Amino acid sequence: MKNTRKFVAVAVVIIWLSSFFIVRLEKLNIADKLKKMTANILVDFGYSNSTAISMAKNGSEVPIWLKFITGTSSGVTYIVENGNRFQSVSEKNAEKTAMTWAGKNSRKNTWSGMSGELYRQACQEENEDLELAKKENEAAKKEEKLKGDSEKIKQKDIVISHNSRAALKANISKINTLKKGLNRNYLLKNFYITDSTTSIDDKIFNVKKLLSADLRIKKNRRKPQILIFHTHGGSEAFRDSKSGVVSQSIVGVGTTLTYYLKKQGYNVIHDTTRYDIINGRIDRNRAYNNAANQVKRTLQKYPSVQVVIDLHRDGVGNKVHRTTVINGKRTAQIMLFNGLSRNRRGNIGYLYNPNLQYNLAFSLQLKLKCMENYTDFAKPVYLKGYRYNLHLRKRSLLIELGNENNTLQEAKNAMPHLAGVIGQVLGGR
Repeated sequence: MKNTRKFVAVAVVIIWLSSFFIVRLEKLNIADKLKKMTANILVDFGYSNSTAISMAKNGSEVPIWLKFITGTSSGVTYIVENGNRFQSVSEKNAEKTAMTWAGKNSRKNTWSGMSGELYRQACQEENEDLELAKKENEAAKKEEKLKGDSEKIKQKDIVISHNSRAALKANISKINTLKKGLNRNYLLKNFYITDSTTSIDDKIFNVKKLLSADLRIKKNRRKPQILIFHTHGGSEAFRDSKSGVVSQSIVGVGTTLTYYLKKQGYNVIHDTTRYDIINGRIDRNRAYNNAANQVKRTLQKYPSVQVVIDLHRDGVGNKVHRTTVINGKRTAQIMLFNGLSRNRRGNIGYLYNPNLQYNLAFSLQLKLKCMENYTDFAKPVYLKGYRYNLHLRKRSLLIELGNENNTLQEAKNAMPHLAGVIGQVLGGR
């Protein structure tokens, strides 16, 4: 008991002396510094201004180790009497305090007390400002890129337009040279590609006869006039076609061609049979014989049919992407195809084609119409050795559309233009 009284007496003396010296040192501005330090210490240890003042006023809920400060220190008295100044000092130094004193929640990346709250708010505002600046910067870059792209497209369009006019002019010049000179060698050099499996019979390449052949037909909505079919409908699709989906194969593109020809007023039959699927398997070798049998039956049933089109998708076995641009749309190119029933040694007797001259005239006149209307929509007409069922009608066509590197949409984009030139030749325009 005596020891306790001695301890209390000593503590009272120490506290009194501390308070005495603090008050006396006030004249030397040391007390003011101690008071500010006390305020900052309270904030650093997690107490906001209001909490610190409340503690100083009533001494409740005060940790035991702060009893001496909150109950007797003139530094806390200073806080109570100068609350506004304490608030100003605390807010001014809050962010600095939070950055230099970890506080008791540093592992959670948060700060205790008023300093922590203000620091988090400052960080949030800074992050929001940075995010806004980032978005504004990205938007500015995007707008700048769009302007640049737009200018590039504009310049490219100017170049394309200029080149297109020049190419069309060159095309028409070639056509005029052919019509004026009627030269066979000029015809073969500028309008055809001859496969190595065949040879040229000069007798059937009479330029005047090919150009002057009358291929016109009268439109008749009541009776079938045009037959479209696909010898290789089961094996010819496009780069992005879904396997096994007929509408996304060359057969589906045939439906699009049918639509545009009907739109012009022709009566069209579209045969969607996949003639290269025999006994459930792809057999391209027997596909032409298989197709011939059925096409003959169709023509017997509908003798009014005057135009027969076998629509294919070409196969090149490489990465060549055969496209052009028409009206701003990427479009698959076409290649008209003729079988000459002739190998390198001469005519193939068992593949006689009584309609060969008309077949050649039809494909050539279509090629010329393509050249008059478009810069490079149609490749040169391809000449090969066999007959390919072209003997069934005078106006028989085999068309290779694009290749395996084209998309389905590119193929479909070609159909209104193909239908257009067919209509021009059949209409004598």
